Amino acid sequence: MDADSARDRAQTALLVAFALGVAWAMKDFHRRAGFDELRWLLAPTVRLVELTTGVPFELEPHQGYLSRALRYDVVPACAGVNFVITAFLSLCLGLAPVCRSLRARAGLVVASAAAAYAVTVLANATRLSIAMRLHENGAAFGWLTPGRLHCAVGVAVYFVYLGALFALATRAFGGGRALVS
Repeated sequence: MDADSARDRAQTALLVAFALGVAWAMKDFHRRAGFDELRWLLAPTVRLVELTTGVPFELEPHQGYLSRALRYDVVPACAGVNFVITAFLSLCLGLAPVCRSLRARAGLVVASAAAAYAVTVLANATRLSIAMRLHENGAAFGWLTPGRLHCAVGVAVYFVYLGALFALATRAFGGGRALVS
């Protein structure tokens, strides 16, 4: 193994360790966080839901956002912290091997964090918009109770957004080719 290859492996291992540390810290933060600590994810999500659906929400201090018209609330469990962690890790771990410089690896971490945040807001707004309509119509299909349907929609939306994010990021970060910078 030559010196460049050893350096690349060491830098990739450092990036992976850093990304896993960030994920662990976010998971620990999420475990203890309440509404006020999660407003950085919830507020833009609710604003986007309001813009796309026309349904107004009111801030319920320290609790969440409430649509009185639909009797629907957006609470800390809706923040999508697990999704932002998953998106961040999938980008960092999936694309680390294509980075060929410390600068590219640092750029990957920053871009992964920004992309994970933006896609989480979009995915959550989509998920909540669909869930609100299902709630409004009292949708249920056999064993898919409203609660199970809400969960299934969330899984499907998150899966689609995560797949699209990774496909776009792979293309942007060189489509499997080594990045040089």
